[in-house]
Amino acid sequence: MKSLLLLSGMFLSVAFGQQVVGQEQGSNQNFEKFKQSYPRIFESKNLVLEKARQRGIPATIELPNNIKAELQYFDETDSPIYYTIFNSTAAKTTGANALQPGGELNLNLSGQGMTVGIYDQTRPKADHVEFEDRLTQVDGSTETISNHATHVSGTILAAGVNTNARGMAYDATGWSFNWESDLSKMNGNAYDPETKPNGHILSNHSYGNIVGWYRNASNNWVWSGNPSIDEDEDYRFGFYSAKSKGLDDLMVDKPYYTIVWAAGNDRNDTGDGTRNPDGPDDSIGPEGVAKNVITVGAVSGVPEYTGPGDVQISNFSSWGPTDDGRIKPDIVGMGVSVFSSAIADGGESDSYASLSGTSMASPNVTGSLLLLQQLFNERNNGRYMRSSTLKGLMINTSKEAGNNPGPDYIHGWGLLDVKSAAEIILNENGTSQFIREELLEENQTYEYEFISDGVTPIRATVAWIDPSGTPPSPSLNPENLMLVNDLDMRIIDEQGNIYYPWTLNPENGPNGRAAQDQDNFRDNVEQIQIDNPTSQRYRLVINHKGDLTNSQQEFSLIFKAGIIDGADETLYWIGGESGDWNNPANWSFTLGGSSANRIPDGGTRVVFEGSSGQSEVSLSASSEVFSINFFGNQLVNLNLEGNTINILNGLRISNQITSIVNGTMLFENSTDNQQLVELGQSALDDVSLKFARGSWRVISADHMDRVWIENSQVQFDIPIIRATELVLQGNAELQGNFDLIELEGDFQAGQGTVLREGTNLNFIGNSGKFENNSSNQAINLAALSGSYTLNTGGISELTVSDATLLMDTESISLNRLRLGQAATVDLGNTGELAVAEEIESIAESSEPSVIRSNTKGTIVHDIYRKYCFENIGVVNVDFEGEAIVNLGSGAVIENSTGWLAQNCDDVLFANFRVSFTCEGAAVTFENLSEGLAEEFSWNFADLGSSSSEHPIFVFDSPGNYLVSLEVSNETGSTVYEQEIEILPNELAKPVIVANGTTLTSQQPGSSYQWYLNGELIESATSRSLNASEDGIYQVAIFNESCNRISDPVVISALPDQEAELGRLGIFVGPVPSEDFVTVSVNNDYQGPIQLVLMDMAGRIFRKIDASKNSDKLEIELILPSNQGIYLIQIITNNLTVHKKVIKQ
Repeated sequence: MKSLLLLSGMFLSVAFGQQVVGQEQGSNQNFEKFKQSYPRIFESKNLVLEKARQRGIPATIELPNNIKAELQYFDETDSPIYYTIFNSTAAKTTGANALQPGGELNLNLSGQGMTVGIYDQTRPKADHVEFEDRLTQVDGSTETISNHATHVSGTILAAGVNTNARGMAYDATGWSFNWESDLSKMNGNAYDPETKPNGHILSNHSYGNIVGWYRNASNNWVWSGNPSIDEDEDYRFGFYSAKSKGLDDLMVDKPYYTIVWAAGNDRNDTGDGTRNPDGPDDSIGPEGVAKNVITVGAVSGVPEYTGPGDVQISNFSSWGPTDDGRIKPDIVGMGVSVFSSAIADGGESDSYASLSGTSMASPNVTGSLLLLQQLFNERNNGRYMRSSTLKGLMINTSKEAGNNPGPDYIHGWGLLDVKSAAEIILNENGTSQFIREELLEENQTYEYEFISDGVTPIRATVAWIDPSGTPPSPSLNPENLMLVNDLDMRIIDEQGNIYYPWTLNPENGPNGRAAQDQDNFRDNVEQIQIDNPTSQRYRLVINHKGDLTNSQQEFSLIFKAGIIDGADETLYWIGGESGDWNNPANWSFTLGGSSANRIPDGGTRVVFEGSSGQSEVSLSASSEVFSINFFGNQLVNLNLEGNTINILNGLRISNQITSIVNGTMLFENSTDNQQLVELGQSALDDVSLKFARGSWRVISADHMDRVWIENSQVQFDIPIIRATELVLQGNAELQGNFDLIELEGDFQAGQGTVLREGTNLNFIGNSGKFENNSSNQAINLAALSGSYTLNTGGISELTVSDATLLMDTESISLNRLRLGQAATVDLGNTGELAVAEEIESIAESSEPSVIRSNTKGTIVHDIYRKYCFENIGVVNVDFEGEAIVNLGSGAVIENSTGWLAQNCDDVLFANFRVSFTCEGAAVTFENLSEGLAEEFSWNFADLGSSSSEHPIFVFDSPGNYLVSLEVSNETGSTVYEQEIEILPNELAKPVIVANGTTLTSQQPGSSYQWYLNGELIESATSRSLNASEDGIYQVAIFNESCNRISDPVVISALPDQEAELGRLGIFVGPVPSEDFVTVSVNNDYQGPIQLVLMDMAGRIFRKIDASKNSDKLEIELILPSNQGIYLIQIITNNLTVHKKVIKQ
């Protein structure tokens, strides 16, 4: 019998224990999550090989040109998946040469300090002369050296010993991995700013599944499809598989990590004619189908681009679309006759070779993109772009390719052009060119307005890391949409005309013209291009359809246009080591150029970009600028000399250290667009940052000295806002994704200001004051040093530790008060501090805390709770409220009332817990009171009472009932009240059947509990009970949620108790009675006697314990208010009798 042989490309994942590079705990947790999500992909290699052996399936397949395909795992259909490879014009083709040393942009980028992951067949020749000890086999593979892996690695990072073989990023560090268990290796080694800050920021994958037709070692055609799914076509082309989903999940989890995957070489695999040939369209394998990866197609080299016709697709590169119609590949790079490092003599010798394939195009793109991340990192204070940002930038600046404008399923979005992408990074000004990383909340809309110059084309791209889709059941070309969060971008002009993004219809074929007049509902990238704008106002809008998974979606927006409300010019500082800002000789139109003989004004983009040294810049008069930008390695010291710089658009400090002293930086913008402020590692001394108008977003800052927000909206997207003082006035609004505000001085928020909900504010200075009249009256405030004065409330949680907190207002209400070590809370003369929820203290004997007032203050805590604190003194402060606060037997309490000073265990505190809260049930009350309680007094909503410690009570109908417990001893009492809800009961009331002294529940239940005289009988949980003593018996039956209790049954040795009462000298009357009965016992018995009053449901209303010391004892027993029949139980040492009474 023949076995089905499914030959599928490559997929990486290595066991974490094999890695040389260490991993943090978070990475291990992520790995476990991936392992559980994709059990087939993570199945051990030994298990995979054993399954192959049992089924007679080869572990490797010989292909032409000494290439092998290796078994990796078994897919969803239990078919074997095999990996195989997809095998200095390249730098010119993508524009990387313009970024390299000596390039047109004068950037001198070579990948130094950058790490790239290279996943490939076996391992490259790491000691090749081109790698200069910069390439490491991280997974420890000792397999045969691969020419393919060596060539791919060289395309990315070859040093250029042979200048024609120089890589795109020839000073970068390469981490090499074989393709086994790739997903886990990627997860463990990818860059993450928290768990893996030294990880690879990009990785290249020049391999994939063997899909459809392939030639074996004998050059014969073999089909690798699954005939049980389709007899003529391999369903995996364009199919979103579990591996596709795994790659998307990984990129969601690591949003800065970019995966670059070769599209494959299947387009012209014609086969032997017995089945349909592969391609030309729909010929990309599952890895390249993943939404968030960058899938690369191969074109011939383009030494000089003059137009789309220069971009010639190779005769092998796989085309899209995906089965759901998404645009793939994403981009094309040079993959024909790429010259790079190679091996000879089986890996013993270095060599060079020209190879073709998407395997060659992919590293051409990877290395080029690595230079963009390096450039962005250098100019953005050490930050990297999210993968969606890099992808969006790549797409927004790509060169046109193909027969029609816009994207197609052959070239994707066009030819990679990192030169144009780098120019946006270099010239980003916040208006006409910018890169934004934003967050779209559920039902939120993002807008950006601009006025076009009517000349320059408008190009805007939005991209996002979309949550993984749900793979459909294996079938041929399922059209299930894989897009999860569908964002929509539109541009609308003043006349209301709507401009739509490019969109492709798969029914129009791979060369079909992209539309610009309809919605794109397939792709997680959208681009709008307006080639011939008019001079008018435009509005860019981004929103979403339906519900967003996770209720939000981060997105990246790349924008380039000509606008008339932007900067008119750019001036570069050329003032040398020292100079005056206001001297026109110190400014040039070009970097390092000659003097422009003018000083910056409101239309000037100012740039400081020295390569080394230090520059002292002074401001002899106030100035206005469009924006200020600090780049490069030069240290700049800017002395404002008491003057003001008015910034209309943005501030960006991305150089090493910038010092700004003595003056004001005034931020004013008249548009509705949000402007960026990046303070980086700047040091501010005696500087006021004053936001006076417009919308601003601070994306980096260290310590900001004085921050004033007046009539503007400021969003701080930094973990901690550190400043000397923070003032909000007018219509100021402070929002953002910050965790904490840390101040050394005053905080003031005036009437009408808006402060983000959930704000935490720490005071760490010597002295300061707090005044909060903003919309947020629930700040979490911590005074952690010095002396801090509260002029207002507006506080939710107040923490005082190693500090003095002074109330300078009559009253403050808050939710929580926390006292740390050496805390002083001073209520002023007559201040009142009301705490709604909780008081905490961690004061120690070595550093005690104190609560004080000059005259008489008050702490109010009106919630019933017991506190036992130590090491807190109280002076001139009374305590009021339901709470019980005990400060310990040794506490110093001066001129203050309401506080206790006892041992904690002696403090009375009534409390109870309730179970089985339904009608007709034995509702169980468990006493949880603390302290040395001697007496218990229960009141069940005036329906009954009890003096038992753990009583039961029966409520006849559903509803809400107020139950109270008073516990007392010689020193006093406390009362606890709780409203309980009694629910309906589906159980029928049980009936007790008596057979002599054997009592049985007539009704069955899942369990039983017997009671005697209203008290639970331990271990009496059977359906029947032997009544061994006189008394009143009841039984409760249980189901899963509640119980139902029977009426009482009296068991007595006296057969006729009514007749015997007189003989025993016991009289109860009058019967009937209205208010009370008298129980008279007239006999020679002397000793203890107990009276128990209960109703016919077993509810106990009264218990009286007395002592009979003479022949006659009379006790007046008050009856409940409700009319009915009640039972009085009279208990002596040797006798129990019962008497029915009627209340009328």
